[in-house]
Amino acid sequence: MTTYFGLWRVETTIQPQDPRMAMQLYQAFGAQIKRDIESGEIKDSQSFLEGNAGYFISGDITEERLHQIVLRYAPYVTFEIHKTIPVQKTIENLVAIAKERAAMMAVPA
Repeated sequence: MTTYFGLWRVETTIQPQDPRMAMQLYQAFGAQIKRDIESGEIKDSQSFLEGNAGYFISGDITEERLHQIVLRYAPYVTFEIHKTIPVQKTIENLVAIAKERAAMMAVPA
């Protein structure tokens, strides 16, 4: 399983015009976000100061499960999602690649 970083943005062109409907929609989203965080599937979700966008960090979940989670918010919220890898793993990979390159250049590592 993997951790994901996602940017979210409210699709302002399809928000309810009726204030009561908008209130119900936002309350439903708030309740769903609370459930997602309490389940551990979402570790954190924050809004940017503008209020119509923000980010989330997932727990250790499958791609399929994340897909199910973000579909709950469609079509009112759009997402840009990035699969992540621990920084330490990135450093290990960079060192391994540098060693391979050094070996191909016949330079002692």
